[in-house]
Amino acid sequence: MASERTRTILPYISIGVGILVYVLYYFSTQSWKQAQSDYEKQQVEERQAKKRAEKKYMSETKPWISSDGKEVYKIINREKRDGLTWIKLKELNEDRTYNLRDAPSASGEKYSSKAGNLFWIKGNEAVFENAIGKKSNLKETKIYKGLYSYMADANSFKLCDNDRKVPIAMLGENNKIEQAYSKINRSGEDAYLEVEGIMIKAMSMEGTQMIDAIFPYKYKKIEDRQSCK
Repeated sequence: MASERTRTILPYISIGVGILVYVLYYFSTQSWKQAQSDYEKQQVEERQAKKRAEKKYMSETKPWISSDGKEVYKIINREKRDGLTWIKLKELNEDRTYNLRDAPSASGEKYSSKAGNLFWIKGNEAVFENAIGKKSNLKETKIYKGLYSYMADANSFKLCDNDRKVPIAMLGENNKIEQAYSKINRSGEDAYLEVEGIMIKAMSMEGTQMIDAIFPYKYKKIEDRQSCK
């Protein structure tokens, strides 16, 4: 009798166990999928946060420019790891990035990599050497303030701090400066200008000698006034 009853309910027990196993499997896979999804979201958020931090750091740091204005480097990230300072140096003109760590230095800040890349900062000057022997002497940009004028394809820029006159090189954001100057309807008259750049050697308008000129890395602002104050 008991045996017959067992045989009667056994299929139902098997079905019930099967349903239970399926339910447990379903919820376990859902939990795994949710955990995987959460992990992937976390990874995406971390990458985005890192990109935002690098973009912010990059916008706040000044670039380093070669003496001919053709190479531009910028530290886009700096962090401490394993007791060492690591920097991420970006070569903007070539869109290359170098990961470097601090190295022993008798003066200034020195960073290098096992691949043979080197970045050595001394005050407002620096040297970059790569693994294939390329060496670049660099200067950190500064803000130049002065009185600017432009006429007949030539410009003049008198610095506010020492009244020295130097031209703006026809490089970088020079076109933006000329356009901004034309919008305030100047024709050979002075206008107050702020530009970020470095002092470089450039060929004179006559093409006879190398002279000091400002490489205009970034146009900052121009004002319709004829004095530095």
